Amino acid sequence: MSQEIQSSWPRVAVGALVMRGDEVLLVKRRYPPAPNRWSVPGGHVEAGEELSEAVLRELREETGIIGYDPSLIALIEYIAYDEFGKVKYHYVIIDYLIREFEGEVRPNYEVLSAGFFRLDDALELRLTVTTRKLLEHIRRGLKEGDVIHILYKEGVKKT
Repeated sequence: MSQEIQSSWPRVAVGALVMRGDEVLLVKRRYPPAPNRWSVPGGHVEAGEELSEAVLRELREETGIIGYDPSLIALIEYIAYDEFGKVKYHYVIIDYLIREFEGEVRPNYEVLSAGFFRLDDALELRLTVTTRKLLEHIRRGLKEGDVIHILYKEGVKKT
């Protein structure tokens, strides 16, 4: 892996935890990392974009849902190493809770499928690891204003 590619990590991303009662909106990812797994809608933050703008944009682009009033709910660190111990992925993901929204779910080309799932049913799906950890925290219950921190490392860092 070249130094240029190696230095492009970490990347900042956002995720939209859209809740409708006891249901959560999930998308089945088309692209790596974790293709064919379910996760909250989200993606990369663009240069000059505020985090709250990015999460609403990604939600709208991936699902057609227009969200309002996002509130910070989780900070996620996802670090994956390749077989040589080099960084393959390193994302800092800022997740926002969205309870107010409008529109119908219409997945775009980035997702294979999208829909609302009861929380218990969602946990039976083939989820990304970080989405599973987030939903398990939600199921256990959170107080207003709580922010979850999730650190997940995959593979082995060689020294």
